[in-house]
Amino acid sequence: MINTAFGAASVQQDFLNVGKVLRLNWRQRIWRIVMPSSLPFVFTGLRLSLGVGWMVLIAADMLAQNPGLGKFIWDEFQNGSSESMGRIVVAVIVIGFIGFLLDRGMHTLQRLVTAENTTA
Repeated sequence: MINTAFGAASVQQDFLNVGKVLRLNWRQRIWRIVMPSSLPFVFTGLRLSLGVGWMVLIAADMLAQNPGLGKFIWDEFQNGSSESMGRIVVAVIVIGFIGFLLDRGMHTLQRLVTAENTTA
C-alpha cells in the first residue's frame, strides 16, 4: 500500500501538465498517466508482500497440525536425531527455492505488464 501511494505521488509533474493540455478528465489521467507511471512501484510492493506472506505462511504452518513444510521442519527439530539436521536443511532450501520462484514469477509478470526490459 505504501509503495502504491508513493508511486502515485511520484508521477512527474510534466506528465500531469500534458494531461491538462490534452484536456483529459480525471479518469483518463489516472488510466493513461498515473497508472503507467506508478506500476513499477506497485509491483515492487507486491513482490515485497509476496515474500513476507511466504515467510508468514511457513511460520504459521509450523504451528498448524496440517502437514506441510513448516510442520515438517518443526517435527524434525523436535525429533532431535542425527539425521534431522540434514532433512531440515533440505526443507529450508526447498522453501527458499519456492520463494525464489514466486519472486521471479512476479518479476516476469511485472515485465509483461509494464513492458519494461530492465533486470532487477
